[in-house]
Amino acid sequence: MYRAACVLPVLVALLAAGSSVVAEETPPAKDVIIKTLPGIVVDTKAREVRLEGKVCLQRGALELFVCSEGTREHESVVVVKAKPSHLTFALTLLGLRPGKPGFATEGGAFSPPAGDVVDIVARFKNKDGQATELPAWKLLRLSGARESLDRPIEWVSVGRREADALVAADREGTVVCLSNFVEAVIDVPFESSSVNTNLVYEANPDTVPPVGTPVELIIRPTGQRIEPKKVEIEIVLKKGEPPLLDGRPTDIEALKTAVNAMPAVIRTAVLKADPDERFGRVMQVRDVLRNALMKVHLVVRKPQEPPKPVKQTPPLGIIITADDQVQVGAEKLSVEAFRAKAADLLKGVERVNLAADPKASMKTVAEVLAAARDQGATVALTRTDPPK
Repeated sequence: MYRAACVLPVLVALLAAGSSVVAEETPPAKDVIIKTLPGIVVDTKAREVRLEGKVCLQRGALELFVCSEGTREHESVVVVKAKPSHLTFALTLLGLRPGKPGFATEGGAFSPPAGDVVDIVARFKNKDGQATELPAWKLLRLSGARESLDRPIEWVSVGRREADALVAADREGTVVCLSNFVEAVIDVPFESSSVNTNLVYEANPDTVPPVGTPVELIIRPTGQRIEPKKVEIEIVLKKGEPPLLDGRPTDIEALKTAVNAMPAVIRTAVLKADPDERFGRVMQVRDVLRNALMKVHLVVRKPQEPPKPVKQTPPLGIIITADDQVQVGAEKLSVEAFRAKAADLLKGVERVNLAADPKASMKTVAEVLAAARDQGATVALTRTDPPK
């Protein structure tokens, strides 16, 4: 508990400074309010995240419900100060687990977004100056409709914590989506096109306040979770061996029974066959799948090559001392000197283990981390324990 209480404020401050940090699994914080992240309040006692924003579109087709500043205001209802990476981290402080964005499978099926379900509420003042609170879905309507939606939207938290995913989300501004994007932090748990002619939702001008109206968005976990759905099967044909259905040996009759008993959501099969497999057996299996009303994606298996050894260079250890000195090996430098020599010190370095004394200033930690990141290194951040 002591370690978590010390590390969380450091990570929050680094995110607020704009640094990318690969965070480990983070346990939910206990009964605290965190306001360090820009435009975000994390209230762990109330189990909610509050975002500061304003209306950026009152009428028009939508790909997002919420975007970050300077990105996609032309196709979102609300724009917020927070970056997607900030919201991703804020939700982890409530204990939300990583989800899974929607994606197209190898066979062309669509695997819908999955993750912890959240409710979103919008607070704002109406034209008469009265405080108004509406579920976010009531600010929307179906494209071409004249009335608000008549049923709630389930949103799921799908934000990924890997550094490249956080960078991509920040670049795209995908905070809360209505069309599926792999960079989304929060998305709808079903297939929703981003093609302009097929957009599902539009802003409802009868309920959305005028452009520029300040809005506070409250995001609350419901305690429910939507798990990823299986939408595709794989059949592998190796010469002289029985067919493999999702890795399990079977025969033609058992395969017929299995595919006919599969739920309707699984209508795609990837059929992989060795180059020297008999064409007749490939067609026999393909026909079994087609008779079960499955779309078949045929692939010729490539000979497996032995994995190439991966050469990893050891991480470079950097320590920030209590007096804000940067120690690299036996050399101690000021922050300014470290920044000036960072290109030479970090040449060829892929990973950095950065340890900071609890008494070191956050400004120093953030500057050293940013300098290492600018040289292309991945940084693992820890704290040094005071001597006993």
